[in-house]
Amino acid sequence: MDIIRRTVIALTAAGALLAVAGQAGAQSPQPVSSDPAVVTQEREKTMKSMGDAMKKISAYVKNEGGTIDGVREGAATIQQASHKIVPSLFPADTGIGKIKDSEAKPEIWKQWPQFQQAAQKLESTSAELVTVAATDDRAAIAKQFGQVGQSCGGCHDNFRQKKE
Repeated sequence: MDIIRRTVIALTAAGALLAVAGQAGAQSPQPVSSDPAVVTQEREKTMKSMGDAMKKISAYVKNEGGTIDGVREGAATIQQASHKIVPSLFPADTGIGKIKDSEAKPEIWKQWPQFQQAAQKLESTSAELVTVAATDDRAAIAKQFGQVGQSCGGCHDNFRQKKE
C-alpha cells in the first residue's frame, strides 16, 4: 500500500509541475534583455541568421548547389527566429535615434498592430515552408519560399531603414 501511495503522490506532483511549466511556456516572450543595446545586438544576430537561411534556400530553389537538407535547416531557422520577433526583439526604445546603428524605424511602435500582423505573417509562412520542405517538391518549396520572402519584405519595406 505504501508504494501505491508514494506513486500517487509522485504522479500528482509531476502533473502539477507540468501544469506550471505549461502555463509558463504559454506566457508571452519577454525582451531578451533589459539593456536596449543588447536587444539590438540580438535582433541583428537573429536577422542575419534568417538572411543566411534564405541564402541556403535560394541556392536550392535556383539550383545553384543548395541541398534539401539546407532548405530544411534554413526553414527551421527562419521559423524559430520568427517566434522571437514580437515582442522579444523589438521592445520600445530600440529604434533609430535611440540605439546607435539601429535600422528599426519608429513606425514599428507607432503602428504596432500592423507590425505584429507582419511578424505573424512571417511566422505562418515560415511554418508552412517547414512543412513543404519535408515533401522534397522543389516547385512547392520555391513557391512557399517566395511567400516567406514577401513576408520579410512586408517588414523591411515598411519598418526598416535601408542602410546607406
